[in-house]
Amino acid sequence: MLHNLKAATSLVVILFIGITLFAQPKENDPYTILGFGNINELSFAGLRAMPGLSATYNDPFQINLQNPASSSYLSQAAFEAGGYYQFKKLATPDATDKIHTGNLSYLALGLPLFNTLNESVARKKKPFKLGMTISLTPYSAIGYDLEKSRTFDGVGEVVSTFEGNGATNKFLWGNSFKYKNFSVGINIGYLFGKQSKEQWDYFLGFEDEYRNFYLDETSIKGFVWNVGGLYEYVLPQKVELDAQGNKILKQRTRITVGVHGNSKNEITTTSERIQLRRQSVGNVLVDVDTIAYQSEYEGKATLPGEFGVGLMVSRDAHWKIGFDYTLSTWSKYSNDVDPASLADSYKIGFGAEYIPQHNAPFKHYRKRIMYRIGGFYKTDPRSATGDSSSQFSHKALTFGVGLPLQPDRENRKLISFVNISGEFGQYGDPDFLKETYFKLNLGFTLNDNLWFFKRKYN
Repeated sequence: MLHNLKAATSLVVILFIGITLFAQPKENDPYTILGFGNINELSFAGLRAMPGLSATYNDPFQINLQNPASSSYLSQAAFEAGGYYQFKKLATPDATDKIHTGNLSYLALGLPLFNTLNESVARKKKPFKLGMTISLTPYSAIGYDLEKSRTFDGVGEVVSTFEGNGATNKFLWGNSFKYKNFSVGINIGYLFGKQSKEQWDYFLGFEDEYRNFYLDETSIKGFVWNVGGLYEYVLPQKVELDAQGNKILKQRTRITVGVHGNSKNEITTTSERIQLRRQSVGNVLVDVDTIAYQSEYEGKATLPGEFGVGLMVSRDAHWKIGFDYTLSTWSKYSNDVDPASLADSYKIGFGAEYIPQHNAPFKHYRKRIMYRIGGFYKTDPRSATGDSSSQFSHKALTFGVGLPLQPDRENRKLISFVNISGEFGQYGDPDFLKETYFKLNLGFTLNDNLWFFKRKYN
């Protein structure tokens, strides 16, 4: 009990630290001026190496938030935390720029609500399983610093600068129920965050010129949800005989189908809007007039519905291979504060995982490493012209490894993992702005089988 209490206290502290870190801006991307910003996917470092398995991936030691039905496959408690580093090259027909970013990516705790040790002690296996997850993940982020220059006859050059920053995050509580080969699950969560957008307009080449300043600061909050289901068909197990005539059970082949999705989510926005006229006197900007001011402006926003489906074929803990398809109805997006014309988007991905021998002795460590590879192609709901026929595209190849840590069985510290994945990709419109990037994800999975363990004494 003391062990669980310490772990729970540590989790609360880590979540509060995570909320502080997540609140910091994490983007430097001109495209985030459009729509709701860059949208983050609900996948961790290991799963990001094989993005085509998000709908179907299930594992006894690691969490998959994308499909909430997967948590009932957990056999041990799993605490996951991760971060990323990204190098990005921006290229227009006239210029290039290089950007480095990085931040915390996620915090999550997954629990099997029936401890497998209890079943072993009682020598009675339950026909169903329950799983639960608690997580804090980023949902969207904006971050840009842009300048636009226009020339008007009789007036001269007018310069407009645009600056934006902010992020939204999800706190999710998930539950899953599994009976035989079928499982269902649901994530219920709270979306929160803040976005800030500024704009300056001024004439270039004038002394003591007037400048118009616009500021929108918006707080975002609301409840979100998604559901999922998994069905696993297990082919008959083959039996072979060794040289002495003893039976050897071969690994089983499994075919898994997964679905997940949600309808549109309605959220609330609270904004403060101000428009000022300022005058440049020497090197100092002086407020001259307040053109408009609106405080505590209440609005609504509609986030899109989503539907995803996937198929995975696996050979027990030896290998997995599969693909996903996801559709997001961004054409239904609306925002009273910052309207945008967006289009429906889709994503197609594939992924694979290979473990030479998952139960090999640790002296043969390379046989226990999880090797992963994948890739995806998706369309973005945004476009430079606002026309769905010119949507941006995003494509990437992914790869990674899962490195198991040797357990300390004397102190009951079981197998945990370090997950490393990389992503090479391109994004955007080459005729407008193309982004080429490399992203490195690092995640830690800490496992424990003492949660909900009933101790018995003679």
